[in-house]
Amino acid sequence: MQPDNMLSSEKQTILIVDDSPENIKILNQILRDDYFITVATSGESALSHINSRLNIEPINIAEVKIASKTNIINNLSNSLSNTKQQLPDIILLDIMMPSMDGYEVCRQIKNNPKTFDIPIIFITAKDEVEDEEMGFKLGAVDYITKPVSPPIVKARVKTHLLIKKQHDLLLNSISMLQHRAEILQHKAEIGMLAAGLAHDINNILFVSMMIENLIYLVPDDLKEKSIIIDYVKSTMESLEMGRDICRGFTNYLKDIGEEETIQPFPPLLKPLDMFQRTFKVKLFRDISSDLPYLKCKSSQIKRVIVNLFINACQAVESQKNGRITIRVWSENAQIFFSISDNGPGIPDHVLQHIFDEHYTTRKDGNGLGLSMAQKIINSHKGTIYCSTVVGEGSTFTFSLPVF
Repeated sequence: MQPDNMLSSEKQTILIVDDSPENIKILNQILRDDYFITVATSGESALSHINSRLNIEPINIAEVKIASKTNIINNLSNSLSNTKQQLPDIILLDIMMPSMDGYEVCRQIKNNPKTFDIPIIFITAKDEVEDEEMGFKLGAVDYITKPVSPPIVKARVKTHLLIKKQHDLLLNSISMLQHRAEILQHKAEIGMLAAGLAHDINNILFVSMMIENLIYLVPDDLKEKSIIIDYVKSTMESLEMGRDICRGFTNYLKDIGEEETIQPFPPLLKPLDMFQRTFKVKLFRDISSDLPYLKCKSSQIKRVIVNLFINACQAVESQKNGRITIRVWSENAQIFFSISDNGPGIPDHVLQHIFDEHYTTRKDGNGLGLSMAQKIINSHKGTIYCSTVVGEGSTFTFSLPVF
């Protein structure tokens, strides 16, 4: 039976330090079923064992290096081949050893910032109050007196390992929170710069919309007048959409955000007309005629639709007979939008990352489109997913609740 570590299914590592092979054998027999055991037979070899692992990354399978003096230790080493090659999770340390006693070993471990948090339990025949006081003053967490009692050894080790594990998780959580705070601060700074840029672009687009007046300057008898009018209207749609995006972005950064409105779905597809003329692809539509209304932020949903459409166009750009099919339908109080292409499809190793922020397989991509789309759909309490067959194409589908 393995110990109930509660927080990890991996066996934890115990370093037993004792100059008596018989004592090592007893402790090993008590603990070997539940933990990885590493041993050292002197204070010097214990410190050497620890120092050799300070610059080694923890791995799942490794070997144990055992300092041995007798055949008992040699035989014991053969049964410890699966010990993890990493710093011990806890140390059982004998006090009375020649050359360097347990107190000095403890002192050196606790003076090293890389090892000071390893819990140390003294195993000793000493039972004087002064001895215990000395050990606790040096940083030991507990005492076990010889001859040892197996239930006590197991209980003390389990308790202190659990405390150590919780302490490590707490430190990791604090570190992660600090890292996230730094990322948020960095994103906030970028956001402020982006907001200023969006504001400036919005002003430029506003001036550019004066191109609409060009329609009135074209003579009525000009043969190409209708073509020019179509191009101007297409340009105006593009400029207006650009301004909507800029306004939505700056409002979002101001924590105002676009207001949700109750609206029909088909108008959300209007930007596709403009982009279809740009990409010149075969677009087939299957739009249900009795779609219910939905409540959404229209510019955000348009961004998702446009992003999915551009991705589909890029997927078929190398196909001779590239085609894209859009379907919109409703069922189970949801409106569904799907866009299918007959491109090369998406391999499994790419598919599992397509919604990850900054993940892209295109040299000119930034990996933000699908990540943004997922965040927008999720914020509308919807879902988005992709189904694909390599060599046949892909289908992206999102759903939104009806009003």
